[in-house]
Amino acid sequence: MKRLTALLTVICLAPVVAGGILLKDLVGPSREPAPWLFGSASARWTITEFADLECPFCKIYTPELKRWVSQQADVNLQWHHLPLQFHGPAAIHQARLVECAGLLGGADAFWDTVDQVFQRTRGNGLGFRGHLDVTGIVTQDLEDCADKNFAVAQHIEMQIREAASKGINATPTLLVTDNTTGKSVKLEGPADGSTLLSTIDWLAAQSRRNP
Repeated sequence: MKRLTALLTVICLAPVVAGGILLKDLVGPSREPAPWLFGSASARWTITEFADLECPFCKIYTPELKRWVSQQADVNLQWHHLPLQFHGPAAIHQARLVECAGLLGGADAFWDTVDQVFQRTRGNGLGFRGHLDVTGIVTQDLEDCADKNFAVAQHIEMQIREAASKGINATPTLLVTDNTTGKSVKLEGPADGSTLLSTIDWLAAQSRRNP
């Protein structure tokens, strides 16, 4: 069995934002945003990526991870927001934008907006200029949602706190989960395909030993 190693040398590491979203100033529908999946919803294996849209390593790694997941028959990818404190307001605003894209246009719009942000952002809190162009969504509606929607802001704050409760404070961090047992392995850093497959094999072996 291969020994799983944490890739710690190329990750964004900083305290996460805690309580930085002014929820009291926001309005809008209170519907809880969905967990956004890339790939089959019935897949046995879920890779949850804790990511920051201003993290330069996430910018490079996330498209590679999506390509890898798209080539696997029984793996999906789930996004988990972790905007880092030192990336400032840009990271929070971009998280709201992609959540709002999903709220207004569904999963395809969510992942398209993630891709657009990573393509356009200068990273490290500098953000991007101009507006996103998401098919089927009016730009002003997207911006209004990002600025005013209470449920979206609350959802991001909840994900920040959830990451902290798991001891996750760096991006990208991955949780590889066996959906048949609920057991997970945490990997810090941009794990390659071989590491991900080794992790899945290890979890599968644990499932066979302890059905």
